[in-house]
Amino acid sequence: MFVDAAALAGLAAGTLLSEDLTSIGAGLLVRDGQLGALPAVAACTAGVYVGDLGLWLAGRLLGRRLLNIAWLARRVDPAALDALATRLDARLGPMVLASRFLPGSRLPMYVAAGIWGRRPVAFALWSLLAVLLWTPALVLLTAWCGPSLTSPLIGELGYAFRCVTTAAALLIALRVAAGLARAVSRSATGASG
Repeated sequence: MFVDAAALAGLAAGTLLSEDLTSIGAGLLVRDGQLGALPAVAACTAGVYVGDLGLWLAGRLLGRRLLNIAWLARRVDPAALDALATRLDARLGPMVLASRFLPGSRLPMYVAAGIWGRRPVAFALWSLLAVLLWTPALVLLTAWCGPSLTSPLIGELGYAFRCVTTAAALLIALRVAAGLARAVSRSATGASG
């Protein structure tokens, strides 16, 4: 039983790194008789839902702070942001559901809902519904179909993961370069003054 609990905790935590690959892995464990279907689905569903709420929270806490940076605040129209928030809230359910099934759209959608959304409880409920539709289906279809389903999916997910990793590395490099440029600028200004 300890091995099952550790495996389930690992699945839940693994979804925070890659939801779909972890759910596929859980389905394969179910197919091989290593885990029961219900515990595997429950662990993946819980992990995916916590991850979704984490994306929303990141938008709420970090995104709003970014909007207060003077450089960005000068370039963003507050009326346009208010209009965006209104549109987001008006179409929250369909947008959350659609982003669960459209690759690459979930992260920006959920972070945007955290930044501009005014209905956190509605977001949490729509996200839960989306997770309950997607995650059990992926785990159980993988358990049922095995490699005939997973081989094409893993190839596509691997490509998407490489793209996201590359984009994240570029963003980090740009942030470091911008910080270095500011430091050089400050030291040059301090040296001349």
